[in-house]
Amino acid sequence: MQSRRPVPEQATRLAALRAFCEHALDNDPELAGHDNGEPGFWNGVDLLRIATDWVRQQPGEGPRALAEGFVFPTVWDDLEDRRDQQRHELQYRLCDAWITAHPDAYAQEQIGARLQHMLQYAFEDSDYPLPTDEDGPACYRRRHDQAWAFPDVEDCIRRLSHYPPTPAWQTLAGWLLDGRWNREQPLSSPHDAPRKIADAYVYAYQDIGRIAAALLQAGGLDYPRFVRAADTWGRAMMAYSDDTGLASDDVDLDRYADEACEEDDDEHPTDEDIDDQPPQQDASAAEATTAVPPELIDFTVRYVEAALAALPDNAARLADTFRLVEVFQPRWLLQALAVIERMGMTPDHFHDGFGDTAAVLERFLRLEQLPGSLSAELLTALSDFSRNTLLTALPYAGKASPVLLDALGWNDLQAFQQQYLEIALAPRSGWGTDLPNTLDETVGVVDRDRLDQALADADPDHLRAYLAALEHSPWAFPQTRLLLDAYRGIGRPALEKKLARYAQAAMRIYGVLPVTDADDVRQRYLMLKKLHKEVCKYGAERQANSHAAIQAGLENLACVAGYPSAIRLEWAMESQIAESAVTAATLEGYDVTLVIDGLSPTLHISKAGKTLKSAPPALRKNVDFMALKTQQSQLKEQIARFCRTLEAMMSSGEALALADLGPLLNLPAVRLLLEQLIVQADDTVLGWLDAATLAVTDLEGRQHVIEQQLRIAHPFHLFTAGQLSAWQKEVVSHRRVQPFKQAFRELYLLTPAERDTALWSSRFAGHRLKGKVAARLLQARHWSTSNVEDVHYSSKQHGIEARFDFLETGHYLSETEHLVFDTIAFQRNGDALLLEQVPPLLFSEVMRDADLLVSVAHAADGYSTSQETLQRRAELVGELIAGLGLQNVRCEGHFLHITGQRANYRLHLGSAVIHIEPGNYLCIVPAGSQPTAFYLPFADTDQKMAEVLSKLFLLLDDMSITDSLILEQIQRGS
Repeated sequence: MQSRRPVPEQATRLAALRAFCEHALDNDPELAGHDNGEPGFWNGVDLLRIATDWVRQQPGEGPRALAEGFVFPTVWDDLEDRRDQQRHELQYRLCDAWITAHPDAYAQEQIGARLQHMLQYAFEDSDYPLPTDEDGPACYRRRHDQAWAFPDVEDCIRRLSHYPPTPAWQTLAGWLLDGRWNREQPLSSPHDAPRKIADAYVYAYQDIGRIAAALLQAGGLDYPRFVRAADTWGRAMMAYSDDTGLASDDVDLDRYADEACEEDDDEHPTDEDIDDQPPQQDASAAEATTAVPPELIDFTVRYVEAALAALPDNAARLADTFRLVEVFQPRWLLQALAVIERMGMTPDHFHDGFGDTAAVLERFLRLEQLPGSLSAELLTALSDFSRNTLLTALPYAGKASPVLLDALGWNDLQAFQQQYLEIALAPRSGWGTDLPNTLDETVGVVDRDRLDQALADADPDHLRAYLAALEHSPWAFPQTRLLLDAYRGIGRPALEKKLARYAQAAMRIYGVLPVTDADDVRQRYLMLKKLHKEVCKYGAERQANSHAAIQAGLENLACVAGYPSAIRLEWAMESQIAESAVTAATLEGYDVTLVIDGLSPTLHISKAGKTLKSAPPALRKNVDFMALKTQQSQLKEQIARFCRTLEAMMSSGEALALADLGPLLNLPAVRLLLEQLIVQADDTVLGWLDAATLAVTDLEGRQHVIEQQLRIAHPFHLFTAGQLSAWQKEVVSHRRVQPFKQAFRELYLLTPAERDTALWSSRFAGHRLKGKVAARLLQARHWSTSNVEDVHYSSKQHGIEARFDFLETGHYLSETEHLVFDTIAFQRNGDALLLEQVPPLLFSEVMRDADLLVSVAHAADGYSTSQETLQRRAELVGELIAGLGLQNVRCEGHFLHITGQRANYRLHLGSAVIHIEPGNYLCIVPAGSQPTAFYLPFADTDQKMAEVLSKLFLLLDDMSITDSLILEQIQRGS
């Protein structure tokens, strides 16, 4: 094997340099903290000053030693211990700092020699491994931890790109650009595409461009050499500019300079992570790009024109060279069309049959902009091409596609094409296209008026030919085609089969089918609601995406049926269901009545005036009884649906116009729910709703007729009106059971600390959470969790996005075992929003979600309940104590103090932990009793609150305790 080692005099200088570094580690004050491994340690060390000290000690040989120390680093495997690694790291950093500041001829010679060796012996010398993406033949070592890791090829090229163009430098630069060393890499498998040595060094492109520009300025780069360099380094040689009409959407390579600076903050990489390092760069790599020389622009244009004309030869190389090119002048589109015409390409085989050639042409067909003044000129030029060529190019033509439609004689399809693409490409900021599985409820929702007009304008024969031409292209969009067929009443049976398999695209499409008869809308509405319930058997992510798809389907159904929104469709359908429902019947001598008991629909069965506890066996098989049972289930689901709807309306502060309120109150379930909720009439009066008179009764019993609108009061409204405590007392004293937490709902107000931070809240920072539990909970509460770095909730009403930030995460929440809650922030249109500017209801509900998240998903044993939750529980227990007239219990702070006959107890409102006064722990495991055994003023039971109440009543009557284990603890503790 070829190997490059220091000659004896170089080895002598390197030994002296190592000894200097050993001494510096022990005696230089700036290096005193090198053992601590602190992030950013090296940023505070003046490496050039230390290197200068070495040169002062060795004025003759010192600079050469530093150049040699850079190009002859120690083999990592040969480092014996941590001390050896620290010395090696210091030596490499000193050498790098010196040759960057003093790029002399000897350093250039040594860097050039190393670079030439690495490229010439890329497969033969195991000290210089070629980076690859996969494991492959063992003819050379690939892992950096088995080799001399630094400097690699990219490091050497980067240093050389900043050297002055001396004759020696020009010779080396010419050799590098000519690429005669650029052999093919060994294939890892027979199916791999051939790759050459230069293909491995993708991060060197910016520096290659700098070298080419300098060589051109020095007179060493003519067009033949430019061609050889472009064939070797591909897009690194392309000088795109406005003059060429070409650009690149490649990443900004300057960012790698920033990555290198971050890398310098860390200790020398271990053998486990050295493979994954980005290449090092110096700060000069981030300098602003200078103007492109006109000669390079001319070379680029000539090369691109020749490359397109020579297709399909060398197509594989060109596919990489032009992989990220952007086209801004029609001439490139016309050249690509000429290639398609010459090769006889057709729409059916362009994408799959021409491989790399098609990949190159796609980039040059996609015109990024087309001024109106050039449209007519382009239309004239397109007349030179065949229909087949135009059809082949149509799906790839970007801004020119409308002109291609005109050239095909399909001007009548302009509006249809726009609608077709808008439907298929709707999730522009999300994942995928063509009705993807997403949390975006707008995907697949059709603008009926515009689509109707587009279809009316389209010639049927043109439309069939157009869709056929797109069949094998990226514009095929099969789900969008399915939607268009359904919209025209085609393929309903096939769509319903997909629906039966819970296909999310089918859920979005189902609503666009034309209405077939009077009952069709209601049946489809019920089907979508049935699916909403059934998809709950799936995981949290699929469940959330399915619910979004169903909502889109409801929006489409509402539009088809003539309703202004899905919520208005829901009210109308539920009203129809309620009106057609049979609620009472006499069956086989039994009187059966469907009634709502509390918030639960039940069947009351009686015979001869005597109420039965359950239905007799003979009645259970009766068809009409089974219909009543079905009606009971539907009513239960209806109540649950409207509970969610009304709670969402309360959380958002949405108001109901008087015109909408009347029809809604025709629903018995809604009327029942609303009459248990505190409402606000016309943004002023708080009270109970009287559905019969459309009036609101306040705390003093005065009635106020609703004149304009009604809102379900949020605790914030009660708080700002100074009536929160009074309404809590009112709810408990009248034993009302609200359908969800309202009067005793946790309320979160801005804290002084949050006013100080202004832009973010750290209220729940530091809580350690279980990733899977957190993901399921957030998705169920309509948070987007597709990326752990973008966990957000979008309020469409306010145009505000709330964001949760987490630490110690992977890519997905559900794939992270544990994560740490960090901050909560808000944005509007992508800009940070001051917390004081966030609407109070939105702020409170987002904080409530965060509180729920840390209380349910917490992974630490020491979790403590939030102050807001404890405050609401204390208020609730205080009202219950007063309402029930309990004499032997009092609430102080976060504890209930209970005076029993056997002992005195202290019960914590957050954890439900009991202590026997003065401090002995009492273990009572909850028996799992039904929460309905204890009165709570809301139906969505707080399980911990129910546990607190059950223990409260047990301890108040501690003489009735018979459990020997509990009695033994009480006796011992008291």
